Amino acid sequence: MDKLEVQSTSKHSAVCSDIVVRGSELVRLIFRPEIVENPHDAAATIRGTFIYQRKGKRDAWADAPTISLNTVKKNEEYRLELKSGELLPLLRELGRLYRLSRREGVPQGKTSYVRLEQNLAEFLALSQSDMDEFLGAHQSDAITTLHKVLRWLANSTALSDFMGTRGDEISVLNAMLGVAGLRTVLSIWADNESNDDEEFWQATLSRHAFVLSQVFAYPIVVIGERAYVGGKTLDNRHGGLADFLAAAKATGSVLIIEIKTPVTQLLGREYRTDVFPPSEDFSGAISQVLKYQDTLAAELHSLAAGSGTQLLATQARCLVIAGHASHELNSPAKRRSFERVRERISGVVVITYDELFGRVAELEKLLTEPGQA
Repeated sequence: MDKLEVQSTSKHSAVCSDIVVRGSELVRLIFRPEIVENPHDAAATIRGTFIYQRKGKRDAWADAPTISLNTVKKNEEYRLELKSGELLPLLRELGRLYRLSRREGVPQGKTSYVRLEQNLAEFLALSQSDMDEFLGAHQSDAITTLHKVLRWLANSTALSDFMGTRGDEISVLNAMLGVAGLRTVLSIWADNESNDDEEFWQATLSRHAFVLSQVFAYPIVVIGERAYVGGKTLDNRHGGLADFLAAAKATGSVLIIEIKTPVTQLLGREYRTDVFPPSEDFSGAISQVLKYQDTLAAELHSLAAGSGTQLLATQARCLVIAGHASHELNSPAKRRSFERVRERISGVVVITYDELFGRVAELEKLLTEPGQA
């Protein structure tokens, strides 16, 4: 039964497509199932009727008057034999109906169900271009299905068995999922290059914290957002909250991250010929993160002890993310002025948003076009 039709006959019952138990051109035995709501046994939700039919060559199958078993007399009996090749398929179809009733109860109205095995087989037989077109038209469903498959893999022994013989394909799958994540981030960047909402960038970098690791040659882990880094006075004022507090994954060396937005001005007005000083917002961010560095150094032991996080007692590295170099630094003089400031700030790494996401783009290119690296 590749397609199942269900038609409700009441609020508590619905008749289903006939199951052909035995059939030829002129004679057939069918089972007509019904899904019912059983108040006495919630698990017993299927009932049905066996119907033996005969028709002419040009006739369609149709119900006819029934011979009642009540006509069977004393010392008479009526036998209906089901062969093993007929009984097993019938039980399988009934099993599907039981699962359907457990999932949906008694369907109301007229509903059609397509057998998953057939539909899935047709889907898997699609060419890559046809599958791309189909999934592109059903993106939300595709992502939901992928999430369910990944959760199944995480809780199944199938993945470890598969990796034992075809681990190279898992590596390819990991790479593809990584590329999907990179492209998601690049899409966000493309749509928000002029977004001046600092809260938006705080949330975005929080959701995609792996982007921050692109600044360094080693992986980092975010410990907290709006993290307290010390500095309170006796009246409980002047405490510092860094946008992100992170650490090198391998060593626990601390990293303080201060973010602005892509539209933050990096340079002020021209001071002398071809000399552009840092803007107020840019220099303020640098001063802020250096202050956090000092206060965290003074209170690292007590703060780390209170959080249970293992942090290395060295001077924290600092990172400032601000501005859009390709938009603002539109002359050699501006680029030189910016680099003079950036390269001479001790202990602070400065990177612009377009540089940060440019590194993500390079990583995406490396994964999709390895021959171009």
